[in-house]
Amino acid sequence: MQTLMSTLLLLGAIQGGITGFGLLLYAGRKNGTHWLALAVLGLALTLLRLWTHATGLEAQPLFRRLPLSFDLAIMPLAYLYALTITAAPAAAIRRGLAWLVPGALFLIYSVLVYLASLGHADLARMDKISEQWHYSRVKHIEDLLAVVLNLALAGLIWQRVSRYHARIEDWLPEQTASLLGILKFSMTLALIAAVANLIGFVSNGVLHLGDRHYISQVVNACYVAVVYIAGIVGFRLRDLPQFAAAPAEPSIPAPTESALDATYQRVQTLMQADALYTDADLNLNDVAKRLSLPAAEASRAIREGSGKNFRTYVNDYRIASVKHKLTDPAYERVSILAIAMESGFNSESSFYRVFKAATGLSPTTFRQTAKAADAQAPAQHTQES
Repeated sequence: MQTLMSTLLLLGAIQGGITGFGLLLYAGRKNGTHWLALAVLGLALTLLRLWTHATGLEAQPLFRRLPLSFDLAIMPLAYLYALTITAAPAAAIRRGLAWLVPGALFLIYSVLVYLASLGHADLARMDKISEQWHYSRVKHIEDLLAVVLNLALAGLIWQRVSRYHARIEDWLPEQTASLLGILKFSMTLALIAAVANLIGFVSNGVLHLGDRHYISQVVNACYVAVVYIAGIVGFRLRDLPQFAAAPAEPSIPAPTESALDATYQRVQTLMQADALYTDADLNLNDVAKRLSLPAAEASRAIREGSGKNFRTYVNDYRIASVKHKLTDPAYERVSILAIAMESGFNSESSFYRVFKAATGLSPTTFRQTAKAADAQAPAQHTQES
């Protein structure tokens, strides 16, 4: 188990380094991607430090207290990324820079301690020099501060991204909206890691129950997973449109109930006659342009006419199309994924999730059940005759 974990830590560190530099070179400062890149690089270096600990390299003089701990910087950098990608005001982002101060101070301190003890082959001597700098006490404070800071910021990021996602989801293509959901999931992992760190800190530092290895394994696994998720999110959200609020609409009189009903009927026509739902990148603005109406009016008409938000409304048409084709003999040899793509889905994972939520069955089970029902129908008809 220890070998597996050390391998995962090393692979995570390598992947994080590649992802971090890739984000810096490919995406630059667009949509705050540089903040995410720095956070991933900091996480990669932290994983490298954990790897030296897991493999025993930390007992070597060169690696003793190597200043690779960025626990106080990773989440503040992620928070700055979240602020930028959710269109926070520039003043809020500038205020967010203050979260980086504790990490910067501890990094400077760690470098000074490392340099002061470097050059001594005797570990006991190196430890003595470190204690002259009160390293153990300062590290204890840093650990406690990191636990509190990471827990608070992971919660703030999750809350901010959730609210932003809910506010603009109708204006985004399905796949782009799902990426914000993935970002929320990565913050859920970060919250789990922060809570596990808190439990470990209380267990070891307060209750003196000793180190709980399974807690550190949970934390490390979450860190490695976040590295991989960050790569997906960072590269694909660099072109995310930003809205300080829902996209602005011109000031117009509120539409009457009959006008909303007429608009809803026109939307129905677009979906049924023009199969507009088959456009995988369809968003509310596209529908509004076809209607020559403000997006807010189109959204309200859909909500009041169907009782659903825009995304759910469109996905219902897509699911209906998929269900029809799964039972159509002409599509018997067509793969489920190809049918889903033809019906307007552009993400396999979101298709399976939406289909299961709508029908209670997986697409494969639905198709098999439909085939079995079709096979039984002629037999029942023969018996009745």
